[in-house]
Amino acid sequence: MSDSNLMPDKIKSPIQLMAAWFVMLVSVITALLTTAVQIEKPCWAAGYLVISSSVVIIIVIGCVFLMLTKYRPHLQDAKEYAEWIKDQGTYSNGLIVQNERTVPNNADGINESGDHETSDINNVSVSVIDIFGCTEIVESLKNKRFNVDVHPHRHEEFDKREPLDSIKGKQEGIWIGSRVDADVAIKAIEVAIKVWPDLKYIQIPSDAGNPPDHINDQIFIGGASSTPIKRGSRPWSLEELKTLKVDMDISDFHQKIRAKYS
Repeated sequence: MSDSNLMPDKIKSPIQLMAAWFVMLVSVITALLTTAVQIEKPCWAAGYLVISSSVVIIIVIGCVFLMLTKYRPHLQDAKEYAEWIKDQGTYSNGLIVQNERTVPNNADGINESGDHETSDINNVSVSVIDIFGCTEIVESLKNKRFNVDVHPHRHEEFDKREPLDSIKGKQEGIWIGSRVDADVAIKAIEVAIKVWPDLKYIQIPSDAGNPPDHINDQIFIGGASSTPIKRGSRPWSLEELKTLKVDMDISDFHQKIRAKYS
């Protein structure tokens, strides 16, 4: 294996790392078996080296099998892995701002500005995909006291694609955490559809798996359209989204969302 020239700084992807494993495996097995052939005494040493080489082969093959099955998504290149992470519902660091703010309201839950009082808004983190129009959505949500930030659409270092100028056909999803109150979610939806009327899918991430716990307290605006389409979800019309009422119960809200799943 003198021709093998592994350069660690050139290994930039998991697939390349697996290739390096195989080079290492061949080198180690060659060394063990060559040594076993040359050893005459003690008599047990050659057998020990042969057994060791067999054990090493089994361990490496087992690791490769796990990587190609359980951890297969992690073998993707950076941009594909980023898309997979985004589709799984891990969008941001789950920053939750805890502060108290008292808003005068009357007995009907209407504040002085005439808006319906939104519950537990400080326990919800909102992320908006970084596409044209996101700044307007972010500023509008901040004015309504949401904890909101912009989520990068692509990793500038690894993803050389041009930034999108529209969500249409690409990023039409809204992910609503299972613990987000209906009035909070609907307030955010109302703001978003004014700027992005092409939003048409709503998903609850925990319905499709077990996302990190903080995802249940998040709203993500601009999720990949491919995710709900693959799951067989039906789109919402703009009129249907506008009919959502902030006084809706969370169970009724979730029921409406899940009714679109099939």
